[in-house]
Amino acid sequence: MKNLILLILICLSCSLKDGNFKKTEIIYSIVQTEKVERDIDDPAIWYNESNPSESLIIGTQKDVDGAIIVYDLNGKIDKERSIFNISRPNNVDVIKGVRMGDIRTDILVATERFKNTVRIFSLPDMLELDGGGLRVFKDEENPEPMGVALWEDKQGFANAIVGKKDGISGEYVSQYKLVYNKNKFELEYLRTFGLFSGKKEIEAISVDNINDIIYYSDEGFGVRAYHADPEDGDYEILNFAKNFTGDQEGISIINKDNNYVVVSDQQKVNQFRIFSPELDYKQTGSFYVNCIDSDGSEFHPGPFPEPFENGIFVAMSDDLSFHYYSWDQIKEYFDE
Repeated sequence: MKNLILLILICLSCSLKDGNFKKTEIIYSIVQTEKVERDIDDPAIWYNESNPSESLIIGTQKDVDGAIIVYDLNGKIDKERSIFNISRPNNVDVIKGVRMGDIRTDILVATERFKNTVRIFSLPDMLELDGGGLRVFKDEENPEPMGVALWEDKQGFANAIVGKKDGISGEYVSQYKLVYNKNKFELEYLRTFGLFSGKKEIEAISVDNINDIIYYSDEGFGVRAYHADPEDGDYEILNFAKNFTGDQEGISIINKDNNYVVVSDQQKVNQFRIFSPELDYKQTGSFYVNCIDSDGSEFHPGPFPEPFENGIFVAMSDDLSFHYYSWDQIKEYFDE
């Protein structure tokens, strides 16, 4: 009898922990990119409105002689556009139509960790726009920038939100305006903010450019949210995504039928958890995929050519490749 009661309690505990969400079968990627030689991270998606089939997936190969790798929608590496000999690039992000002098353009920003800089390239041609790199966290000797996300302010300027390898609570993230001057971008420092639990590190950063909210993963603790506009204050709005099996890692913003924040539960489970800002960031679902220990993901609604006509979800995998999933494969788990 005691064993039966214990079994019931264990099952009840597991049910509560999983939130009684639909247990998914593993979703298998439609496309797996060509593999590279070393650790990869953090995909970004550049969407080509005039020819969606020519859209790009961009990620990093993290090493002292690393690279920013450009892929097509078939997972093939575009060696002509990829940027090599980058000193441990960590994370990347893309933003469209931001001010570059008197014109607007699409750009990619990446952190170059071992040089304590961010790098800026034009899209889709991947031409250098930074004069060789722009120093961040200038008051620190070796901050090692890691996470980066981009936000467009009210004047149309791109803002880079940059995290670092280590730091003290309240000063973990800095925000810079990207200003174009004399044929290259420069950084205008705006603010430093960001609570940190001290448990592990902060790497994944994402911005909801529709609702103007910054999210970052405080690994081992949860996800923290801040206003993207410095004029709205430096205080933490809230934190959520607690009690994961592994680390809280990659963050994707999905503005499809509703607004969602998707966070990878990294180690062992290959699970992405779904949170609803409209329901006070309650977890509303989850799904499991075949990529391994993902610590970076991105979504774009498209439309793209089939089978991604309704959107594409790209996730980094520890097998040195990125995996592409269609919105049609995962959408049912957003309606639980």
